[in-house]
Amino acid sequence: MSFERIQIFLESNPEYGWMLVFLFGFMESMVITGSFMPSAILFSLCIYLYNIELLTLPWICGIALLGSHVGDVGGFLVGKSVGPTLLNSKFIQKRQKPLHRAQKFLDRFGPYTVLVGRFIPAIRPLVPFMLGVTDLKLKRFYVADLIACSLWAIALALLVVSVGSIFK
Repeated sequence: MSFERIQIFLESNPEYGWMLVFLFGFMESMVITGSFMPSAILFSLCIYLYNIELLTLPWICGIALLGSHVGDVGGFLVGKSVGPTLLNSKFIQKRQKPLHRAQKFLDRFGPYTVLVGRFIPAIRPLVPFMLGVTDLKLKRFYVADLIACSLWAIALALLVVSVGSIFK
């Protein structure tokens, strides 16, 4: 499928632009898909939708914020449910020393780790999962993640406007 066909499709079906922003925001944040889903895809999609004026910047960033927040909460809940079992597996037991250091860091800084992790693409999907394994309560994670995703959405808006103006 050529890029022109995608462009024509999105221009005639703008509701799919919204869905794609949400989907890619979710996928880059979720522990399972975020490991191989680069954030550059979401960023490029946001620039494209903004430049062709298919969606306004507040809508793009709001939908990306919602998708990333849902992905983070999903990763946290996956960590709460299967994290302890996974950490007790033989594969992980052989790598106990670095995992113990990471666990101590997460226990010490807790929700503040979410703020840092949201801005580092390589660890973005792993932080919520690892925090789910700790004794951090969902409510504290939820509030911290909402703040982190809001700050990230503001940064996304600034990048879309600045980088997007180059490609107009």
